[in-house]
Amino acid sequence: MLRISSICLLALITIATPLEASQSESSETGKWAGTWFTCEFAKSRTPPHDGCEMFDDEGFRFEQGRLTYVRVTDSDETKCRGGKIGQCFTRDRLAITIKTQDRGELNLGNDWITVKYFGCTQKYSFADRSEFREIIPAKDRCFWARKRHFYIGRFSGSVSIQK
Repeated sequence: MLRISSICLLALITIATPLEASQSESSETGKWAGTWFTCEFAKSRTPPHDGCEMFDDEGFRFEQGRLTYVRVTDSDETKCRGGKIGQCFTRDRLAITIKTQDRGELNLGNDWITVKYFGCTQKYSFADRSEFREIIPAKDRCFWARKRHFYIGRFSGSVSIQK
């Protein structure tokens, strides 16, 4: 279920509506710098019970106006949701190895993301909490958007990219 939700989040922010060119280089991109992962134990509208100490193995990066899908390739964690081995990892891990895949251009607003997909533009707001960031869809939703909130955290360890 969480894997499907992670994929939905990535699909939702894969095709972003272009804003002014200067927007993609604004200080807003600093809010999204680094490598981010979905909190493993978050639910549809419920924050993770562990404060986002466990990450799902799928995530994304925002770099130079691009969205990149990432997947951890070297986890052997056993405490993942559903008892699945290697499909999560602890937030305090010192280093990870990832595979990446470019997902396209991304532009961000001050406290929102606008996504255009199948001809419909969906707006999401986001709010920073002490241990994670919450991404919330606007009330007027596109036919493809769900009511689900996404809870994500930034990984602060070392990241190696597998070729």
